[in-house]
Amino acid sequence: MSKHLRNAIAAIALLSVSATVFAAADPGAGDAPQLPRGIRGAAIDVHTHVISQPLTDALTGGGVPASTGEDLIARLDEANVEKAVVLSLGYWDVPDDSNMAPENDFAASIVAEYPDRLIGFCGINPRYDSALSEVDRCLGLPGMVGIKLHPVGGSGLDWENPEHAAAISAVLDAAQGHGAPVLMHVTAAPLDDDGLISALRVIGAHPGVRLVVAHCGGVADYEIEQYLIPATSTPPLINLENLYTDISACLAFYRDAPKSQRELMVWRLRKWGIERVFFGSDYLSLAPVETPREALDTLARYPFTQKEIKMILENDASAWLFGD
Repeated sequence: MSKHLRNAIAAIALLSVSATVFAAADPGAGDAPQLPRGIRGAAIDVHTHVISQPLTDALTGGGVPASTGEDLIARLDEANVEKAVVLSLGYWDVPDDSNMAPENDFAASIVAEYPDRLIGFCGINPRYDSALSEVDRCLGLPGMVGIKLHPVGGSGLDWENPEHAAAISAVLDAAQGHGAPVLMHVTAAPLDDDGLISALRVIGAHPGVRLVVAHCGGVADYEIEQYLIPATSTPPLINLENLYTDISACLAFYRDAPKSQRELMVWRLRKWGIERVFFGSDYLSLAPVETPREALDTLARYPFTQKEIKMILENDASAWLFGD
């Protein structure tokens, strides 16, 4: 495996999760997908990716097929997931902005194949002077309604660099101007104090932006508390009203942890507010953390109440996506 591919897998997928064995579905399900007992699918997977052939070749050295809409839809169908947010990898640092517009165009083309099932997000790298114009251009494409940011690990940004923090802030300003939702992978590893304060200040300065902080705030279980505690400080540093999270990757990492650890994850998500927790898989055909079907199985391993699981899986994320 090439160094580029190892880095890509680490930054895009974060984790390597093996395939899982699913519990039998309810009797009489017929040809319905075989899902974990008591789970019948989801309204939306808010965290999936697609990658074009040129970027796939750049990261792998060639010989690996790019994403297809057909594959993504098949993965949704086997999990009985109605829709998915498709996150462009236009934010990827390659190391210039030549990737940004073509990758966004590729994601838009996938969305256009299945406009009733897929919702597109523009991948934006704030490092580049073209970032703000690409926000305007990409959000004008059919089916592209939001922005994906991946500052650390994907875009080569540093929260402790004031210029980088200002560039991220400018993209959030643009998102607010368009009324567009944002999904942000805030960091690729736990931030130190200065980096965390910078990130929280940028997020806190944009309370009107409908923002998903991906992966339970950062995969490691305690990272979600980096948002919960500032939200309850006096005065609060951030406002959770327009702040959401998804369960991609973070639940997968702790899926075989002791029950006490999984109970702690559930408690933290309850503190966040289950109504602001979205189902997500982080699916990317090149380096899948989990398929949507595997992510459903992972969710079933956690001690949520049936009411909470129902709330997560039936949430169509419209409040975040469209401000409904």
